[in-house]
Amino acid sequence: MTVKRDSLGDIYVYFVTDAKNFEVETRTDEIVGFDFGLKKFLTASNGRDVTSPLFFAKNSVAIKSACKNLSRKRNGSNNRKRSRLKLARLYKKSANQRQDFHIKLARRLCLEYDTICIENLNLKEMQRLYGRKISDLGFGSFVNILKYEASKFNTLIIGVGKYFASSQICRCCGEKNPQVKDLKYANGYVRTAARNTTETETPQ
Repeated sequence: MTVKRDSLGDIYVYFVTDAKNFEVETRTDEIVGFDFGLKKFLTASNGRDVTSPLFFAKNSVAIKSACKNLSRKRNGSNNRKRSRLKLARLYKKSANQRQDFHIKLARRLCLEYDTICIENLNLKEMQRLYGRKISDLGFGSFVNILKYEASKFNTLIIGVGKYFASSQICRCCGEKNPQVKDLKYANGYVRTAARNTTETETPQ
């Protein structure tokens, strides 16, 4: 048993025990691929997308207010210490909510699928381009949690290269359409696809 206390004064107790490793039999034979995104946390190959709650953005009003209150307190005063702790707890609340969301989502995915394909991302470059939102989504921590949960449920995690054109390949016929992610053609492609679908479904 190990007892630890963090900077906020919260105490955590960690237990280490001997346990048997149980073999988990194949459950569903389901395979799925996921693509990370900014609008949707995960875009699935089977259409079952996952939206991220963006916990830091939800708590941003309270965090801004706490920052403003902290800046008004005199350095070294007890009021400043209390304000600093209040601000730190708001940040920790967002982190705890995000971690809880990641753990529950990872466990659910490992129960539903035997094989999960997920893309490898350059998170540092994404954070440079998109800033705080990448930290709020927490892609890196989710992948680590997913791999940990997969080891318990005997789920296979396959990393897909970031340059693999997964979003351009049709999951039904395998044909690649390079115009899908080209903004010059995206709107026209959607309109053409919609028109073709309407013409096909219109009775003669």
